[in-house]
Amino acid sequence: MKKKTLIIDENKKQSNIPVKLIVTIALIILCIVMIVYTVKIYVVNEKFADSVSEIARLNSKTVFSIDRIYLYSSADANSNETNKPIWDLDIFQFTDIALYINNRDESGVTYENTIKTLTIDNVKFNGLETGNPKLYYKNVNDFAKLDINEENEIKDSKEFNIVNSGDADYTKPVLYSNCQNPITLEYVNSEMKENTTISDISQPLTYDGSLLQKSGISLNSIKCNLSFRVTIVNNYNQKFVATVYIDIPLEDSFTNESIYNGSIVKNMENTNIVKFIRVE
Repeated sequence: MKKKTLIIDENKKQSNIPVKLIVTIALIILCIVMIVYTVKIYVVNEKFADSVSEIARLNSKTVFSIDRIYLYSSADANSNETNKPIWDLDIFQFTDIALYINNRDESGVTYENTIKTLTIDNVKFNGLETGNPKLYYKNVNDFAKLDINEENEIKDSKEFNIVNSGDADYTKPVLYSNCQNPITLEYVNSEMKENTTISDISQPLTYDGSLLQKSGISLNSIKCNLSFRVTIVNNYNQKFVATVYIDIPLEDSFTNESIYNGSIVKNMENTNIVKFIRVE
């Protein structure tokens, strides 16, 4: 009996050896995986810290910023009927935008604070319930009146022509290299309401924001947050990027005025409303 028990115990010990070996190998593999994962996390953190430090170094001073944004909102329409006791209209709500870049040239114009290229892209229309929104470059001479030029629509991206001196052709996207003129854009929302008819002809029809109220277009349905990215390359070939966010002005809670009154203006002025971050 003792012999049998001994043989069984020996067999048990022998059968336990592979199990212990497997467990040991699994623990070693697990430790290696944890070490590799820890090293990877450390390397990623180091790279992130280095990139943050590099961005901080590149932006030790502000070269470009938008310090003023001027907005003018109103509406206009195309008439589809003539000599009839109703108006059949295609209504457009539009907002003209002027962005004033501060290039801090008090100490003179340099390669650092002058623009070599400027591009607008990544256009987004957020929160809009109804309509067909678009963004265009706007001729500054036509500011505060609807002037849709399909060639100037900013779809994927739009690069501005940069001029150093002389007269500029404002019919196409243009900016002086020393930022002496603002970037002018036009937000247009169309197709807000199909078959818009106004049968009240007791008063003359005014082609402005009052059209929205007369046609029953609610302001809540056309509220929009417009955003787009502006990329600047200066004459040192340094690259600066900023994302501009604009709430399309339709009403002012302080003055109780709204676009229904015809038009509404919003003027924002402050240092670094939008700051350009140097990325290269």
